[in-house]
Amino acid sequence: MISPCVLPHHDDNETNVPSKSISLLFVLLLIIIHTLDMLLTREYVGNDWTRETFLPMSLCIKYIGIYNSLWVSRIIIYSLLFKYMLNWKSRAWYSFLVAGTALYWTAMAPWLFSLGILHWP
Repeated sequence: MISPCVLPHHDDNETNVPSKSISLLFVLLLIIIHTLDMLLTREYVGNDWTRETFLPMSLCIKYIGIYNSLWVSRIIIYSLLFKYMLNWKSRAWYSFLVAGTALYWTAMAPWLFSLGILHWP
């Protein structure tokens, strides 16, 4: 007889699954800020890697150029979004999406204000 303490626990309760609508909202917010970031990076930073503040992107621009760097960034972000879509019921991936999107918006907001794209009322 096997003790029930060592048997795997399967929670059939669906209350632990993240909300699909909130997940899609954060995916949409992440796509919007990434697209805006790539457009602004191309227009305002260009091939001058010293104007980029994010170190991985700065090094990418320095060694492979702006257009290739933009494609590398797109491939990475869309690969992560695809992996998230495959694992959207996982709490860890949901937390990663929410935290990543919030941090991305937080990091981009000062730059958007400094360029005059966003205005505080």
